[in-house]
Amino acid sequence: MAIMTSIRATVVVPTFDHGPLIELAVNSALRQSVPVEVFIIGDGVPEGHKPFLRKLAAQDPRVRFFDHPKSPGRGERYRHEALLQARGEIICYLCDRDLWLPDHVAQLLHLLQNADFAHSLPLHLLPDQTLFFPLDLAHPAFRDQVITHGNRIPLSCAGHTLNFYKRMPEGWSDTPHGEPTDWHMFRKFLRLAECRCASGTLPTALTFPSPPRKAWAPETRMLELQAWQARIASPVEQQRLMLQLLQMAIRWRDHHIAGFFPA
Repeated sequence: MAIMTSIRATVVVPTFDHGPLIELAVNSALRQSVPVEVFIIGDGVPEGHKPFLRKLAAQDPRVRFFDHPKSPGRGERYRHEALLQARGEIICYLCDRDLWLPDHVAQLLHLLQNADFAHSLPLHLLPDQTLFFPLDLAHPAFRDQVITHGNRIPLSCAGHTLNFYKRMPEGWSDTPHGEPTDWHMFRKFLRLAECRCASGTLPTALTFPSPPRKAWAPETRMLELQAWQARIASPVEQQRLMLQLLQMAIRWRDHHIAGFFPA
């Protein structure tokens, strides 16, 4: 049984029906190098999955399961209600089918020392390639691009201070039809002139989008995450993975820069 210490971050894990995948996600949060608490926010979780989630919460005092009926949207108001009970200095978000490297929260804590909203290097691990979304929200052009053209920050990469969230005119709320939920919330931060933003340059959150994996059986998705979890469990493998991802990110950046300056 884990011993509760001073909480540095509250980790919000929204969930609906990804079943046992969430155990790997939550474990990656509990293995962070700084103390965290984990809020699993249920939005109409099927009855068959609830005992599993309750067991996760019973096994570790750092984990709480908030069980709610299905909302009209993605449970945005449930997230807001949970944040009113948060004890962390910062709020971090983790999709129920993603993984964090052990220093993810520590990196966000560092970035948020002089910022109100921050993110790690955004990336998507697709079945056949890795996509990066390089941006620097400290520059107005990138900030405006996210506001007007679409979200480039996966939920599992994002974080913000709890104090700034409490001062905002509106937090998590129902998302307009046809608009991505995360983008709707993140734009609330970016549209506030007083919101200081920071972009990390390290890939500490591994994201596994669902659309390319729609046809996969649950067992296949579990095997994929288990393989990645085993890889990041070793400090040596973590270092190798970080170097590999950074090299890929640099090539991705150079490719896009070349597009701006054709020969």
